[in-house]
Amino acid sequence: MKTSEGRLHPFAAVFVSLQIVKGLIVPLIVIFLSKHSRSGSGTPLYFQVGWSLAALVGSIVWGFLSWRRFRYEVSDEQLKVTQGVFVQKKTFIPLERIQSVDVTEGVLHRLLGLVRVEVQTAGGQKPEAVFSALARGDAARLRNMLEPGKAPHGQGKDQGQPEPGVLSAGSEPSKLRLTYKLPAGSLFIAALTTGGFGVSVSLLAAAMGKLDELFPDFHVYRYLWNALDAAMIPLFALGILLVAWMIAAIASVLKFANFTITRKENKLLLTRGLLERRQVTVPLRRIQAIRIVEEPLWQLFGYSALYAETVGYGAQKGENAHLFPLLRNREIGEFVRRMTPQFEVPASLKHHPLPRRALWCYALPAPLVLALAAAAAGLIAPWAYAGLLLCPLVMIWQGWRYRSAGWSREGRMLVLRFRRLAKTTAVIPLSRVQSVSVEIGPLQRRLGLSTLQIAVASGGRGAFFRLAGLPEQEARELARWYMDRNKR
Repeated sequence: MKTSEGRLHPFAAVFVSLQIVKGLIVPLIVIFLSKHSRSGSGTPLYFQVGWSLAALVGSIVWGFLSWRRFRYEVSDEQLKVTQGVFVQKKTFIPLERIQSVDVTEGVLHRLLGLVRVEVQTAGGQKPEAVFSALARGDAARLRNMLEPGKAPHGQGKDQGQPEPGVLSAGSEPSKLRLTYKLPAGSLFIAALTTGGFGVSVSLLAAAMGKLDELFPDFHVYRYLWNALDAAMIPLFALGILLVAWMIAAIASVLKFANFTITRKENKLLLTRGLLERRQVTVPLRRIQAIRIVEEPLWQLFGYSALYAETVGYGAQKGENAHLFPLLRNREIGEFVRRMTPQFEVPASLKHHPLPRRALWCYALPAPLVLALAAAAAGLIAPWAYAGLLLCPLVMIWQGWRYRSAGWSREGRMLVLRFRRLAKTTAVIPLSRVQSVSVEIGPLQRRLGLSTLQIAVASGGRGAFFRLAGLPEQEARELARWYMDRNKR
């Protein structure tokens, strides 16, 4: 039985220390800038500095001891990892349970010629083993020994000559290897129209809400209110939105620059990142469903993003679900056929729109609830009646959702189309469905309609796809389609 032993690069001690210091930065800033530390009644400044230096020295010592105690050993059957400063922890991972070996290169890693390696097993909510700093050669050897999904090499089919533009394809004598790369133009469009704008606004608003707590002596908002004219406040709010949009665009560029997806036999290798480079492995058999998402602006130009619902990667790896950040709609069929052939949808598949009576289920409830809420709030604050002006807009949006929704099915493949703000097309094989439920509300019962919910395994909690307004008979037929899966 062959055995290979190793340890982390010595700079791993530095990375552990920096991680501890990073967690201490914000508390230290709050302490030094707080009103309590400025008044004479607080803890003396030299005492605070002394504790800060002690925490810094402690983080350095902890990082060194963590590096000294970390060992790993790979045999023909398992990976063994030993770590822990005071309490020694030994982790044994059978090689056949390993699903992915992911590689990350941060800025410091790249400067020092190092990489971070994470080992993930089936059903794990987080990496079972993390190698914070390995030399590239050591990481390559470790990855080869832990390579998941090994299978006998089959004879690959000839894929023809590479196509111009986005797709480049090639074949090796005994392997199938296909590659898509994200062009600079698509990256630019994805960054400017990113769906992360709302997240940036929320984070920026949360940060601004803490300003008065971090700087209580400055009274930030009182100063801004006195300094700005009333007419300037909308411009100030517009500036905040512009900053949030710029942050979201820059974050998207940093995340998806150099995005490449490669299919190598029965797995996908996803590489991305400008400052921090990441390479993750997604076995094809772990993909449960594919989502094709069209943001409203993308629909004008015929673009979509592709996501994969995967099982066994945990919630913290949600970013790995990006199969491709932005792709022309006319290229999606070829992309799916080559990269994830088990989710290929026949071009002849007939789309079934929702019946006309389902429009009432979309266009009536939301505006009605909004109108009642605005009328009730207007009894207390008359300005709340302005909410009634939003009812027509909500009704138009709900009608848009109705027109976008529909479904189709052929053999063992189900396709659901629905919209919240972005239009989503979910491609779900019968073998991946975990459960099917049919819900009928009071209004739906009168109209003979229902809501179909499909669940697939994904991360820790699973993924759910809901289609409202489906005729009750068709929904029950789809439920029977699932119940009779073993007879097919």
